[in-house]
Amino acid sequence: MKENEIELKIQALVDGELTKFEAGKLRDRIKNDIRLQILHERLMQMKDLISKHEMPRVLPESSDFYWSKIAQEIEVGGSAAQSSAQTLGMKWVFRRLAPVLGIACVALLITLQGPNLPDLGIVLDHNHELLTDEIDVMTFNSADDSMSVVWIDYSMDIQKDYMELWLD
Repeated sequence: MKENEIELKIQALVDGELTKFEAGKLRDRIKNDIRLQILHERLMQMKDLISKHEMPRVLPESSDFYWSKIAQEIEVGGSAAQSSAQTLGMKWVFRRLAPVLGIACVALLITLQGPNLPDLGIVLDHNHELLTDEIDVMTFNSADDSMSVVWIDYSMDIQKDYMELWLD
């Protein structure tokens, strides 16, 4: 056996994890090897120290409570396999759908942002009139009454047929 395997077997012997046959065979080997005797003695001392000086831990619930939870999880495991197939399908849908939705949101934001409004050069702290070919804007501010009035007039080219529809 390799040296590492022998050390692991000695640890298992100290913890009481070996069968009677394996434990007897290993004890014979320990009797014949001084290095293994020293290792076994040190491990036994460590086990005694730990068991004597370990802080007792009180569980908030009984051990039966924990075992019943484990049993319930095992029982649910069968139905979890069925639901995992459904979840796998959902994961695939979301994996394909998420990038498409992200691109759609970005495209929507770009289209809704629209062009920036032109700077008309209107200053709100005094009367101002702007006359251009397309828009007539007049503003009036009254600090005494705490109010502002803005008049915007669009000059539109309306044909006679559309004008009658509009006025009806």
